[in-house]
Amino acid sequence: DRLAIISERGIEGAPTLVIEVLSPSTVRLDRDRKMKLYAEHGVPYYWIVDPEARSIEAFALAGAAYAPAARLTSEPAALPPFSDLTLDPASIWS
Repeated sequence: DRLAIISERGIEGAPTLVIEVLSPSTVRLDRDRKMKLYAEHGVPYYWIVDPEARSIEAFALAGAAYAPAARLTSEPAALPPFSDLTLDPASIWS
């Protein structure tokens, strides 16, 4: 449904999904400034991967800001926009 952003010059528009992997030095940047920046540019989905907490938080753009959409912790789950793809935390963190 986002084929319209593809032109002969390349992809002209925001990506569908941005994934940030947290490190202790980037937590504030990723959870605040980058999240706001991606929302301003219309990125529909934003995931924050936290290796220390062994979790993935999925956010969906709702108007001008992100709203929590799903969280992967200990049980397999699907995260938007991939509703048909179940992620198994055991395979991610092993």
